[in-house]
Amino acid sequence: MWQRKPGFAGSFYPASPEKLKNEIITYLSKVTVKKLEHPVAFIVPHAGYIYSGPVAAYSYAQLKENPADVVIVLAPSHRARFNGASIITNGIFSTPLGDITVDSTIAGRLLDEEVFFEIKEAHQYEHSLEVQLPFLQVVLKDFVLVPIVIGTIDLELCTQIGKKLAQVLQDEKRNYSIIISTDLSHYYHYDIARKIDTTFIESLKKFDENYLYEMLQSDKAQACGEGPVLAGMVASKQLGAQRIEILQYANSGDTAGPKNEVVGYLAAAFVK
Repeated sequence: MWQRKPGFAGSFYPASPEKLKNEIITYLSKVTVKKLEHPVAFIVPHAGYIYSGPVAAYSYAQLKENPADVVIVLAPSHRARFNGASIITNGIFSTPLGDITVDSTIAGRLLDEEVFFEIKEAHQYEHSLEVQLPFLQVVLKDFVLVPIVIGTIDLELCTQIGKKLAQVLQDEKRNYSIIISTDLSHYYHYDIARKIDTTFIESLKKFDENYLYEMLQSDKAQACGEGPVLAGMVASKQLGAQRIEILQYANSGDTAGPKNEVVGYLAAAFVK
């Protein structure tokens, strides 16, 4: 059985299980949970925990209130571009908190060699998916994982990915949730970053993937997880989501870094 061992424990988050769990619990304890009816998907940042953890906790606190048996993580590829999405169909993802089993049923139904491929190398060194896993292990008692790394920002391909995912989930009897992994603008001064990120948030709230794609292409809005956001929006709409609920925004200048070069972070929910 294929096993993906943690590659970023000790850098993006603590390698010690006790420290890791306590850090996540601390972030969650500071969240005021807004009551949401039927969230389908969540946007979550993927930076080092000291920077993005306080924001990520807003989405994960919601997931704790709306637990899932199956979690689909849509994450961007930082190391390679490929035309479609890579999914692992069988195996285990390990973190300092233990092992997570891949859901072979959904993964197998997604694998089509048209937009969904099994490219293990795309997962091996990708942090944007890995950093979501310890949070999931803390807020959910028991779950299986559908790990998807998206290697494209092409709207047509992302739409195909989103529609196929929705099609497979449409008749799923288990409770499921989609995690969309993205950070926002990178390395601008604090004030400029807030303007760019506000444009992204306002574009996102329109709940129109075509409009959001135009804004991202124009660079007026920015995100490093364009593919997951676009595919996740398409899938969520197909699965009945009607709107976006903004849960929290901050950048690294607000959390643990200087204000001369910041990275933006967003927690949001796609709600029925």
